[in-house]
Amino acid sequence: MAYSTNSPQRLLFLSIRLGACLILAQPAWADTATPLIEPPPLAESNEPVAEDNPEPAVAPAPVSPSVQISGAIWRSKPGIVFLQTPIGPLSLSSKSTLRDIKTSQKITLWVHGTTSVIDIRERGVDKLVHRYVTGMPNFTSPEKNALTLWTPDGEQSFTLGAFETKIAGRQDHQPLTIEVDGTGTIKGLHDVQFDLQVNQVPRTPSSLHLLLNGTVSKLKSNYVFLKTPLGIVTVSGKTGVRNAKVGQEMSVWIQDRHVAIDLYQDGLTSPSRRFLTGPLAYGSDAHDTLTMQGPEGAQSIPLTQRPAALATLKEGLPITVELNQQGELVDIRRVN
Repeated sequence: MAYSTNSPQRLLFLSIRLGACLILAQPAWADTATPLIEPPPLAESNEPVAEDNPEPAVAPAPVSPSVQISGAIWRSKPGIVFLQTPIGPLSLSSKSTLRDIKTSQKITLWVHGTTSVIDIRERGVDKLVHRYVTGMPNFTSPEKNALTLWTPDGEQSFTLGAFETKIAGRQDHQPLTIEVDGTGTIKGLHDVQFDLQVNQVPRTPSSLHLLLNGTVSKLKSNYVFLKTPLGIVTVSGKTGVRNAKVGQEMSVWIQDRHVAIDLYQDGLTSPSRRFLTGPLAYGSDAHDTLTMQGPEGAQSIPLTQRPAALATLKEGLPITVELNQQGELVDIRRVN
């Protein structure tokens, strides 16, 4: 999966809630006569008026695509770096930078919608060496001498400085990659790409997060090729997914050691199949329920009988649970 600054963006997971404003006109048959008794004036008060039915707070929809992942450098050469992450290989490439990478450095990739950030830091001292921010230029003034981009520290404004002519002359719909230092000063204009594969389930706890949504484009050798806004992502069958079909919509969610993969049929808003993978955990001492983690939080799964796959497994070992559209248990299997 190569992330290019020219890749199209299509968010499949997010839904846009449109609020309607309804104005009620007084009906023609309503009584408009003066009331027989004038009501007393309302007492003035600074106290807020309590609503009978306050609207519940709506949680913001999760951003997709969304990634936070760090990896250990296992090989590098000028312009390309190969890393091993808890879920599979990650590679970075550039024709104009990535020429001084050392194995003593830690690399973290963030993706937040249409923006990606690559941080390269010295281990131990946590000193920033390089930060590359890729996104659509959001100019903050008509003069186009500053722009705002998302970063792991929040929305940040960058003054273009010596790069004003090069950046402001680009078309607005073209994404760009800037290198910035710790103060937010732009140091360079580059083209950085990355390629990420989801080949395995995380075996140890880590600050890992991933949410991808896309369409199955190809199936080959126990791999699902998922077309996403980031490009093509290969997802191994070792993550628990089974029986995907070309053309199906699919989402992949990973948090720490937990994985949820959903497959959708045309026209359905709930998944036709859900695969939950994570450490075996029982919901009670009676071992009559399983507790698995998904995008919505902890999910309790009743066990009508003790499956053979759990007979010799200790709690904490990874398993995959397959659920149907009604959330009923279909299969349980051990993760090899």
